[in-house]
Amino acid sequence: MSSPFNTPLRFAIAAPARAISLSAAIAIAATLVVAVHRHDHSPEATASGARPPVAANAPVRRELAVSRSWDRLDNQERVRHAAPARTHAAGPPARSRPPLRKAPHPRLPVAPSDAAQTVAAAMSSTVNVPGQCLAWSREQAGIPSKYADATSAWDHATGRHPDSADPPRGAAVYWTGGSSGHGHIAISLGDGQVRSSDAGGTGQVATVSIRHLSLEWNLQYAGWANSINGYTIPGVAAA
Repeated sequence: MSSPFNTPLRFAIAAPARAISLSAAIAIAATLVVAVHRHDHSPEATASGARPPVAANAPVRRELAVSRSWDRLDNQERVRHAAPARTHAAGPPARSRPPLRKAPHPRLPVAPSDAAQTVAAAMSSTVNVPGQCLAWSREQAGIPSKYADATSAWDHATGRHPDSADPPRGAAVYWTGGSSGHGHIAISLGDGQVRSSDAGGTGQVATVSIRHLSLEWNLQYAGWANSINGYTIPGVAAA
């Protein structure tokens, strides 16, 4: 038979056990809360919630640094800095051109006789075919025929010295004009003197001055040259 004092006594005996069970439940709950909090802030939880896992060997992509000096450039400078350098299309190597060479001047044939020999032949000559001054003059240097008269020979002469009044020894001296326009030619002896055909009379060779022939035969003094009919008389001194 139960006593009215039995029930409070049982509660008093069971109270410590209930307190212990309640404390244990509270401790377990606190432990679970702490564990959940740590899991949510762990690197694994953060990585799984923010971005997908990164492979171990995947390259790291870095953002390029931005230069603030680029913002200070105007449009033209940006184009100049940004434009890529032009390169020529690949092709065969360029061949170097050989240096240009000037064409050599054609060399005139040389007369068989030089200046001294021409003067010697002229001094030894005393007669000539009348009116054939060009034939007589070229024969003194051994030069063949080519032009019709002295005027044509002067027009085509090389090494000319127009209006030079002091031709050297052995040079060919030229006049133009005359009664028929054929001109005249003689061999210079130097010092203003020449050896000329028909100068001593018709068909007679003589030594006279340049001035004498110009006045007596109404000729126009043209000058002198170191050539007759395209042949150079070697040894004629330069002016």
